[in-house]
Amino acid sequence: MRQQVIEIGNSKGIRIPQAILKQVNFGEEIDLDVTDGKIVLRRMVDPDQIFGFETITEIDDLTIQRMIRKVSTSDLIIALIDASKSVKETVYRNLNEPVKEHVKVRVNKLEKGNARDLIIERSRNMISEAFIELIRE
Repeated sequence: MRQQVIEIGNSKGIRIPQAILKQVNFGEEIDLDVTDGKIVLRRMVDPDQIFGFETITEIDDLTIQRMIRKVSTSDLIIALIDASKSVKETVYRNLNEPVKEHVKVRVNKLEKGNARDLIIERSRNMISEAFIELIRE
């Protein structure tokens, strides 16, 4: 997105559209850094803030997407079982369409099942993921 640089007193700046600000959930302060000739803005994280699964709704989409890349689909599915509607919606909006549909179907199925189904599903997914990693090597 192209932005015009504007004068702000003795400094210069840009206006960040509201739609972008909502995606990153900036507070009153940000972390500004210059890396490899690029200006990088990051949301400030309160070191005293405690993150739990239910607080995922308070995290910006970019951070959620980075978190999702670090966990297996199986773990994500299991974590979403019986999660609140707002948590599910937050996670689903950060998945691409095919993955979102796959995850939704699995979560719905497992919410109707029992612990035995969950254990079997988890074990089969772990084996499938191991095969996929072997194929990629």
